[in-house]
Amino acid sequence: MNLMTAAAAAAAFLLAAGSAEADILHYQALLKGANTTAPNARGELSATLDTDRRLLDYTVSFSGLSGPATAAGLQEHGRAADPALAVKAPGKGAALHATVQLTRDQVNDLNAGRWSFDIDTAANPGGEISGALQRSSGEY
Repeated sequence: MNLMTAAAAAAAFLLAAGSAEADILHYQALLKGANTTAPNARGELSATLDTDRRLLDYTVSFSGLSGPATAAGLQEHGRAADPALAVKAPGKGAALHATVQLTRDQVNDLNAGRWSFDIDTAANPGGEISGALQRSSGEY
């Protein structure tokens, strides 16, 4: 093997090894309401995170709300919702989908279990149903 062939093989190996670090992480959340606010309301969130591009793609399905959804979005526990992580409230719909770009700090907070997803209604503007996001697969 000549020097050029060896260098090309080494470069190809390093490129392949670098891209092997990218991962797709999976998350889920069960959305529930308090027994006094909306005992029949429930939902489910399913999400994937592309760790290279820091793109979180998620779908939420829900039912049993007291009325149309007025707001929905991801937020860190104990903090005000970040407008960049909010999605257009689906009104009377029963599902929503969004893809959001995350910062490195947001990815770290997500992986540390500090995030939840909330859906608000007129009757429950502080959150009719919510659930904590939990990683369901992948290493980080």
